Amino acid sequence: MLISIRKVFFNLKTALLILGIGGMILTAQLFHIAQYSERLGALKNQHLLIEKIVHTDLSDPKMADILINGAVSEISLSVKLSGEEALLDAFVNSNEEQASLLRSLEISSQAFQDNALFWSEALSISKDSAHQRMMNARTAFLGDIDRMMDYQVHIIQESIATAKMVAIFLFIAGFIVFLLYRYRLNQIYSDIDKACSVDTDGSAKLVLTQEIDFLLKRLIRRSSQNPLNPNLINPLSGLNNEKGLINAFNAKKAGKSGHNVFLSLFEIDHYTSLLNTLSKEDMGNIFKKLGDILNMYEQPLDVIAHTDDNHLVFLMSRNTKQLALEESEKIIHTVEESSFTTAQGPIKITLSGGFLLKPPAKSIDEGVEEALKLIEKAKETGGNRIAQQRNRHNSHN
Repeated sequence: MLISIRKVFFNLKTALLILGIGGMILTAQLFHIAQYSERLGALKNQHLLIEKIVHTDLSDPKMADILINGAVSEISLSVKLSGEEALLDAFVNSNEEQASLLRSLEISSQAFQDNALFWSEALSISKDSAHQRMMNARTAFLGDIDRMMDYQVHIIQESIATAKMVAIFLFIAGFIVFLLYRYRLNQIYSDIDKACSVDTDGSAKLVLTQEIDFLLKRLIRRSSQNPLNPNLINPLSGLNNEKGLINAFNAKKAGKSGHNVFLSLFEIDHYTSLLNTLSKEDMGNIFKKLGDILNMYEQPLDVIAHTDDNHLVFLMSRNTKQLALEESEKIIHTVEESSFTTAQGPIKITLSGGFLLKPPAKSIDEGVEEALKLIEKAKETGGNRIAQQRNRHNSHN
């Protein structure tokens, strides 16, 4: 059963959305744990401040007063910080329990602060009783702090457990998504590669995606349609011959008004050596593949032909010379990068080309003759390149 590229990408987007939501939840949980840890730190700080007050030396009343008042102020701030609302409080814990513990903490904290201040200001004769009241308030305050700390530790553990589950889910889901869509995307890439390939070894291309299968079938139907007279076709490649070239060019001439017509002529480098080495069938396959490569760049008003002397003619209608030249160079590079199937195994070939603007006054044959001279210039520099006509008459580069 063929897979749908559209469905694959839709499912991939859905999977990435789910992973993204999971990542957001994990981030929120970690932020939440950090907030709970700050609460826990504020509660621990109250322990330290209580001990600081209780062990204050009252022999120096002024210094003791400064220390105790400062510690009392810090306790008030720490109590406030230990009760600050966290981002997900309403979703992961009981607000009523939190509020009840906080009220008890505020009451016992205030009682301890009042008794601590009273103890620091009490007269010598009442110091002992004031100290005892402060210690009793301290016991109640510490009890509330411990209960609040136990509660904070509990919800931190719950948040960590949730974060662990989300992290495990994201790891497993992410790994599955990676493996699955790595495989699916490789399938899609393989099908695209098959669709772009112009191998003509006669074997059917097995594709796994609906869209690429449709495109290949459409291309096959298109290539099988041959409304032209067989006398206008080169039997070796299935492209237009010289007569077919003239016929097709004249048929499309009316649509070329306003466009420049450029002629690119291609010749296989070391053609004689290939001809002596390969069979006629292999040469036919090579020319069919070269025709398929040219067809990749063909536009509605273009004409492609295979001449009797085994040159490939590409008459292209383009707005600018630069655009036509770039496409001709792309053809050279595509051929260089392609493999050609033969009975002796895959081989590599290159092309040399001649490129020029076809003046309206010149016939196609005259343009081809001029392009042949340009090909000789390209071959003199090693081939595998395209030579173009300079602006000066009878000058080439």
